[in-house]
Amino acid sequence: MHFTALKSARMWPIALWLMLPLAGCRPKETPHFSSSAALQSLTELAEDDEDRTRWQELQQQIAAELLKNCGTPLSPMVVGDPEADRTQLERGAQIFAYRCQQCHGITGNGQGAVAQYLNPKPRDYTRGIFKFTSTPYGAKPRRSDLLLTLRRGIPGTSMPAFADLSPEDLEAVVDYVIFLSQRGELEQELVTLAQDEEELDPEYVQESIDLVRGRWTEAQPQLVMPLTPMPPMTPETIQKGRDLYLQQVCNKCHGVDGRGGLAGNIEIGLDSWGQTAAAADLTSGLYRGGGRPIDIYRRIYSGINGTPMPGFGQVFADNPDNIWYLVHFIRDTGERRRRNLPPEVDAAPATPPESAPTAEPAGEPEDTPAVDAAAFDERPFARRDAS
Repeated sequence: MHFTALKSARMWPIALWLMLPLAGCRPKETPHFSSSAALQSLTELAEDDEDRTRWQELQQQIAAELLKNCGTPLSPMVVGDPEADRTQLERGAQIFAYRCQQCHGITGNGQGAVAQYLNPKPRDYTRGIFKFTSTPYGAKPRRSDLLLTLRRGIPGTSMPAFADLSPEDLEAVVDYVIFLSQRGELEQELVTLAQDEEELDPEYVQESIDLVRGRWTEAQPQLVMPLTPMPPMTPETIQKGRDLYLQQVCNKCHGVDGRGGLAGNIEIGLDSWGQTAAAADLTSGLYRGGGRPIDIYRRIYSGINGTPMPGFGQVFADNPDNIWYLVHFIRDTGERRRRNLPPEVDAAPATPPESAPTAEPAGEPEDTPAVDAAAFDERPFARRDAS
């Protein structure tokens, strides 16, 4: 026998042995939602064995409420509405299990099988915090925000674009992501209720469900829109943006040259998920929340949920065009590397303003004009008879 053929024959048993775990020799386990660290730690509050038993009973009651109001991975239900049609949600669950679960995990807590190898880490939906939204700081995202993220992905991360999915499949996945987030938020609310009251009063449980659902419903008509039209982008507006970048001490996080925290070795603390935060590299031209002028405007105006990035809406309330000048500067900075030009930032920062923005993003100005949300998002998240 030829040596190559003999070698191949010897390798077959080894290859088959290595493939056995992938071939499904063992029965496939039924997927289940995992408990949060907060729920698991309730027993740490126990002072003695009797107290421990009581906290364990509360843990079981919370698990029972989550099952009753949310269902299981294979049979999810609209949170708090067991009579609602589950067809769309089950479709989203199937797509999520096939396309998303390996990163985001069965529970949506960002702890999928490959998460340990990824940086930045996959998003933990159970916290109810989403970074890139068109809503004011602290509000839930609109459906259109989640759909946009699915369609285009997030540049510079392992989150791919899912433009190959049909519009119907994308809508179903959004439903399921919202479901995972609401389930996680409800678990947080019930844990807090148990800690405060040391019992689960059915009336308070229903209030928690209404609170979680209400946050999402209330966010859908909210939309951050520019306070002024965008002026033409000129060398003068770029220069104004560069001056503002230094005056507002943006270089403290993004670096004097705009290359961000990783390149500049600038520490800015942790994000809400406990991960080391890093300010964006503005010279890269990669904008994780979208590169349109309106996308960058909203990041500056509202800040970025769950990160140290503050909002400047109140800071520039008297001079709203300043936000556009910063947008022009950021876009120009992102293009300069492509043109093989050095960053257009002074070596020495200007004198900071007397009241620089803090890490807590400012809220929305009171005189923000009302916006007809229906013109921008035809279908808010609601029970589609009702899911």
